[in-house]
Amino acid sequence: MPVYTHPLTGLACEKDLSGVRPVSIMINNIKASLPQEGVAQADILYECLAEGGITRLMAIITDYGDVTQIGSVRSARDYYIDYANGYDCIFFHAGGSTYAYDTMSARGTDHVDGVNGPAHLYSGTGTFIRDPERLKKYSSEHTLMIQNGAGIQSAIDYYKFRTEIKEGYTTPMQFAPWGETVTGEKEAREVSVVLSNYQKVNYTYDADSSVYLRFQYDGMPHIDSTTGEQLSFTNVLLLSADCGNIAGDDKGRIWMETTGSSSGWYITGGTCTPITWKKDSYDSVMHY
Repeated sequence: MPVYTHPLTGLACEKDLSGVRPVSIMINNIKASLPQEGVAQADILYECLAEGGITRLMAIITDYGDVTQIGSVRSARDYYIDYANGYDCIFFHAGGSTYAYDTMSARGTDHVDGVNGPAHLYSGTGTFIRDPERLKKYSSEHTLMIQNGAGIQSAIDYYKFRTEIKEGYTTPMQFAPWGETVTGEKEAREVSVVLSNYQKVNYTYDADSSVYLRFQYDGMPHIDSTTGEQLSFTNVLLLSADCGNIAGDDKGRIWMETTGSSSGWYITGGTCTPITWKKDSYDSVMHY
């Protein structure tokens, strides 16, 4: 058994990360922006619907000091903040909806904004950069990147954000004893998730490596251009939640229920098990 295990992945690690406050980063996932860079560095990767049937990703990273360039970074939605709060994250984003800004203001959310933040975060070894290579090929809204771990740290230092997990916090992740495997109730080697008419996701189990390979947009392998490899996951959680269009919103933005309780599936090892998730408040951890 290793001396240290990662609090959000259960994997062996070289140092004690149990008291480290993670960061969360809003990631562009519209088809025109692909491929992303650096998303395979995430400990946990969330995907939720946004307006118009598109999805955004949110990467959660604990040991961010050695992170390489990651992005492209996009704007916040208020329900992502609820999920990030459940891990006590420092929230990185590039702009946001009115509802997201209202939420962050009301809660005093520790956040770093790549659109409306201090200009020096873009300079030299700052936090954000408009990638010059991406500017040659993409619209500008798909080119904003977090440069590296040093850039993340410089923003945290500038704002003097707390870097230790808040007192009394207990991680929501509970892993099997080291060396043991988990087997679900039903076989699940092919998993299809229809998020909208625009975004359909598949997870295909690779028995040789015991991971699920991720495909999106009707069968396109989801590639991290930094590694050149397809995203893969040992554990997949599919969580159902009520959502709908916000009445009167001229951008077609949606609301999503992030608290309370609903159903879902836990998928691992070519198998699945029905689960129930519960989240008591916006800043509480989610239990399964």
